[in-house]
This record gives sequence, C-alpha cells and structure tokens, in this order.
Amino acid sequence: MKRSLLIAPAVLLAFSLAGCTGGGQATPAANPAPAPPASSSANAADRVLAQAEEGQDLGNGRPTVSYDGLMVRRRVVIAVHTGLDADVAAIRKRLGAAAAARGTDLSAVSPDVLEPAVLQQMVPEVVVALPSTATPDDGRTIVRAVTEEDTGKLGVKNFYVLPVLVHDLRFNVATADPAAVSAAVDREGIVSDALGNYSTQVRGGQLSISYTGPLLGDETVESVREGISRPAHIPAADVGVGPRSASGTGVDMAAEPPWDAEQLEGQAIHPHTE
Repeated sequence: MKRSLLIAPAVLLAFSLAGCTGGGQATPAANPAPAPPASSSANAADRVLAQAEEGQDLGNGRPTVSYDGLMVRRRVVIAVHTGLDADVAAIRKRLGAAAAARGTDLSAVSPDVLEPAVLQQMVPEVVVALPSTATPDDGRTIVRAVTEEDTGKLGVKNFYVLPVLVHDLRFNVATADPAAVSAAVDREGIVSDALGNYSTQVRGGQLSISYTGPLLGDETVESVREGISRPAHIPAADVGVGPRSASGTGVDMAAEPPWDAEQLEGQAIHPHTE
C-alpha cells in the first residue's frame, strides 16, 4: 500500500450496496485530475480496454488503486451467463428465493466487479453479491438449488461463483450546511456518474457519502473528491476518504496477484435443461 492516512473530521451501500455509515480516515489527495465517469455495465469490457490503452492499469487490467487496505474488500458473487432471450427477471427471482430459503440476502451489483479477464469473455446479464461473511461454498449451494428448478429454460447458459474485489469507501466532509451540499452534489451529478450507486448521511456538521462497488481508479476517486468539494467550497484535499468499517480484513493491492484464469475455467455450473 502506498498511502498515509490523515485524521478526517469526526463523522456499506448496506450490502444492498446502498446504505450504512460510520467513521473513517482521510487519505491525502494524489494527482487530483478527474477521470472519465463510469458508464453502464454493458460497456464494461470496452472500458477495461480503453483504460489499458491510457496506461492506467497495473499490467493485469485492474485500475491503479492506492486507496486500499480496509477500503478494499473481498466478496463472493454469482454471475449468470445467459442467452439473448433470457428471462432476467425470473432468474433474479429464483436466485433470491433460493438464497432467502437459506437465510441469505443477495444484492444486485454491477458486472464491473468482475475481473477484466472475465469481462473480456462474457458480460453477464445477472450478477448478485452475497453478504460479506459468505463463502464460495455458500454461493455454490444457492446455485445448485436453483439449477434443480430447470433454469435452462429461462435462458441460463452457465452459473459462476467467483471471488471479487470491491471498494468499500466513505467520503467525509465537514460543512456548515451538509444537507445543502448533499443536494448540490446530487444535482450536479458528477459523483453519481463516477460511483453509480451511493448513499448519503447528513449528521451535525458533516456529510458522509458511502460506496461499495467496483474498484475505482485513483483518478476517479479524486474526481469524486472534487465533485464533493465544489459545492462545499473547500479544497478537494479536505474531503476525507476512508474505509466504511475499521473491522475485518482489507486488501493490499500492491501485493494482490493477477487474476488466475483457472478460477474461471472449469467453474461453470450448468443448469438442468430437462
């Protein structure tokens, strides 16, 4: 990790990727230049290739991420590779029902959480995330229950249970009118364009913006800080960036090995077709 943290003013998208707050620490700004906002998940593979051409990757297709440690977490997702005529709503419903029967909640998440090497082979129509405590075995148990219900007729080609890395961030800013700043941030749309889904909390003289989702490159993080700082009338460096939770285990991106293609090969769980 190449990061030194500063104390931010005191201040999960709950794992539905939209809610929950707590204290955090701020990281000093690094090259505060705006990055292109995230686009829809259907263009994920194109975005990965464009990023590599711009020299922003680490040699394995990932963005440059120095906001790591407790700000990056490991999760398990179920990715569904479907045909063009798939009944996506029905697939989501069956996965949700199978998870609920086992006391687990699934949350929709962008395909961008998948490794670029995976997205270059497929961009799944359905990707759902398991809770932070779930294991790959939990995911496979849910999938096997679904395949017993003949999901092949719904257009499913394959299910994959895969490990992913997500950013789990909180942006904090001290301001005399946090509600007005929050409204201005939403109205301007720069933060929404960069993050996609996020949650806000106004408390006392502070505004907190929480995000759990695909890894953000450093330039995107800096563009978010700038998008928050403008309506707050403060320097971008005064917008704190830290983890949403101080507990658990984070990820050192400098030590994270490249994606192993074997994690995808042979991992497909086929639906029953009869």
